[in-house]
Amino acid sequence: MDILVKLAEYNVIETERLLLRPIQISDANDMFKYSSDEENLIYIFPPHRTIEETKYSITHNFMAKPLGKWAIEFKENSKMIGTIDFIKVNFNDKNVEIGYVLNKVYWGMGFMTEAIRTLTDFSFREFGLKSLEIIVDKRNIASSRVAENVGFKKIRDYKSANKYTKEIVIFTQYKIERWEYLKENE
Repeated sequence: MDILVKLAEYNVIETERLLLRPIQISDANDMFKYSSDEENLIYIFPPHRTIEETKYSITHNFMAKPLGKWAIEFKENSKMIGTIDFIKVNFNDKNVEIGYVLNKVYWGMGFMTEAIRTLTDFSFREFGLKSLEIIVDKRNIASSRVAENVGFKKIRDYKSANKYTKEIVIFTQYKIERWEYLKENE
């Protein structure tokens, strides 16, 4: 099974309330609403100062190599409310790190848990991956809760420089293995 072929086949994934779909330049205004808000991005990346920065990010970070990268669209209002993507992919070990961001207007509603749970299921059942990881800033309690709610287990804490702020922070690594997931979700 070729992971890239499977990612191309499942470039749109539907959940009960969400549509995970390719990111488009027309998403710039929706993305700018949260990517320009420092509070929304405190653990992720520096805020965008202009809509042009957001368009650049969409084009270079999502559209240039689109496989394994999805916009999170809230079906009820057709708004792009965040992104979820495979940050690091190890094709040999079939291991992927998942990254995500959600507009704070939609925090606490279970959207990210729904998106990660669905993507985890697709990753193991359709993409043939063996393990998934989520790495979060230890201070990001909500993101840690999302990982744990989906079944990811804490592996370790470690100190590292945040590449955006250059400060030393503690990150928590979560991991779930295919066999664990399938055993619990059969």
